[in-house]
Amino acid sequence: MSSFRQGSIPPPSPVLFLHWFIMRAALIHLALLPVLAAAQPWCPPGATWTYEAGMFLAGFTRMSYTGDTLVDGYTAQIIDRYSAVQYPQPPPGPIFSGPPAVSYTPVAVITRAEGDVVFTLQGGEWDTLYWFGAAPGQGWTAAHVQEGQDCVPFVVADTGTTVIDGMALRWIEIESWYRVYERIGSTWDMFMYCPNWIIDGPMGMRCYSDDDISFQVASGECEQFVGLDDMYSPSRTNLFPNPGTTHFTLDLPPGPHTITLFDATGRTMLQQRTTDARAVIGTEALPAGLYRITVSDDRGGVMGATWVKE
Repeated sequence: MSSFRQGSIPPPSPVLFLHWFIMRAALIHLALLPVLAAAQPWCPPGATWTYEAGMFLAGFTRMSYTGDTLVDGYTAQIIDRYSAVQYPQPPPGPIFSGPPAVSYTPVAVITRAEGDVVFTLQGGEWDTLYWFGAAPGQGWTAAHVQEGQDCVPFVVADTGTTVIDGMALRWIEIESWYRVYERIGSTWDMFMYCPNWIIDGPMGMRCYSDDDISFQVASGECEQFVGLDDMYSPSRTNLFPNPGTTHFTLDLPPGPHTITLFDATGRTMLQQRTTDARAVIGTEALPAGLYRITVSDDRGGVMGATWVKE
């Protein structure tokens, strides 16, 4: 950010002094404009990203900001992933073959923001996910590139600002066919792959929303999915006490369920199979902290919850 140097001695004339004072106040105001229009927060409350399931696939992948954790002294954001995928494509292509494959990852991505840069954690290393402040001609390399990979850096071709639901958001254009918006991220996928033309996972943003704005890229419903039954939709399960200490209790639908506990870094800390309608899970051996819980049934249904041990 540019800095303005204060004059050493104000002009002695009252008229000139007043003119100098007004001009200096105007310069200070202009200098503050970039601060007032600073980067919109990454992972605001309610942040949810929905993408196409992938090439030649039907379905969607939804990623949601679920809470914060502390990593390496940084406040980091936990993003989960829910996907419902079916192959092959819907009509006019071939008909669906069987029910959708449903999966849920409670800690899919860990990020942190610092100024105009969003970092992502992998293998204990932080790397750049987005650089919202990059100017044309500047860029960065895809996060966590492996040694020996042939990766062309992302180079910004253009920049600008757009207003979404009354909020001004900066954007950077990497290619003529997609942009990266502050607060929202890439309109292709949350991760920008290397080599740049290889796609392995979700492709093409359908929509983004948080508690303040809603942004839609593709027409239709965000989670539109022909043939998707309610049984495949994730829901939140009743969990108590929360926070807790030595245990928590889950109210479950009839039938067998697998309960899995993950810590804030995505490690599996506990897994238990139960047929109880009210399952009590002992947590005496777990350290205090934030945990993500998944409950899956034999039909492919997935439920998720967050629990805090004090």
